[in-house]
Amino acid sequence: MDSRLIELDILRGLSILGMILVITPGDWSHRFSWMNHAEWIGYPLSDMIFPSFLFCVGMSISISFDRKFKQNIAHNIIAKKIIKRTILLFSIGVLINGFPSFNWQNIRILGVLQRIAICYGLVAFIWLFLKSKKVTLPIKYLLLIALTIGIGYCILLYFIPVPSFGITGHSSVNSWPSYIDQKVFGVQHLWIYGTTDGIVTYDPEGILASFPASINVIIGLVFGQLYIQKSKLFNNKYFIIIGIILMLIGYVLNVTSLNPIIKKIWTTSFALFSSGFSLLVLAIINILNTNFSVFKKIFYPFVVYGSNALLAFIIGNAIIPIMDIPISNEASIRQAGFHFFKDLVSSEKWGSFLYGITFLILLFEILQFLYKKKLFLKL
Repeated sequence: MDSRLIELDILRGLSILGMILVITPGDWSHRFSWMNHAEWIGYPLSDMIFPSFLFCVGMSISISFDRKFKQNIAHNIIAKKIIKRTILLFSIGVLINGFPSFNWQNIRILGVLQRIAICYGLVAFIWLFLKSKKVTLPIKYLLLIALTIGIGYCILLYFIPVPSFGITGHSSVNSWPSYIDQKVFGVQHLWIYGTTDGIVTYDPEGILASFPASINVIIGLVFGQLYIQKSKLFNNKYFIIIGIILMLIGYVLNVTSLNPIIKKIWTTSFALFSSGFSLLVLAIINILNTNFSVFKKIFYPFVVYGSNALLAFIIGNAIIPIMDIPISNEASIRQAGFHFFKDLVSSEKWGSFLYGITFLILLFEILQFLYKKKLFLKL
């Protein structure tokens, strides 16, 4: 297998492992600050994880669709597969949100898998359309589409008034993203922790914000195309240069307050900053994996996670609510595990962290068994 494909698996595995680690502390009140998402404006390490996964989705679209095009699979068949995969991903996400109680009156409709589904469906159809029209320089069109989405989103936030509220910018209360989610789903079906002054006002994986989130997918698709075309731009030097440029643009937009970096409504500055971060991480992975043989062993767990990322996410999120069910003396598995590790290392934060690491190790054993059997979940 091509090392670059392995490195895509590594980045995808690192992303999915990070997403699971962030939501599996032994105790939510005792965790390292880098594991916490920004309250609103900011760019902590934890906020860079999901965008990196979306970047991988874009690269995967490029590589998998290239195979389909070479096999001369009819475009209408590809379109049906895109629709099927989008619906399945979204539906699985809703089921994960409801598990195990399935209280449909208050179930959260949106979520991580749902955003992946929306972004995947949107970008996959864009790419299919461009290929069906046989446009020359498709990468140019992809970048123009990403630029249009980014600028259009800024115009919507800062120049188009929200009905009954006026221009609200990037507010967590009645900005366009929160307004649309409230109108479409109702507050009872949004993320219960998406609050402003104790009242639910937004969902961090909302519908509107999925459009700027697709910028990360498009950038991944662009670099997937550069890989397929064996372009000189697909190398570590340009990963670093372009990555730094994107991060600087996002940073300048943030510090000038023109467009602050906000993951929870996925501002354009956040899309650019996080895409640049993904490129820098990919460059680091490439350098380490290519030049230091020891990292092939170090990266192995990420390859295992990355090759079955969807299954890892589903299993992880299905087990997490079970861990919070009281089993004895009203203590849950999570609480018991946290107290065990806390007492073992005499540190609440490290005890909480080690609980999450233990969960990842146990999940790794399941995934490694499937990896060795060449069993992968594909929709």
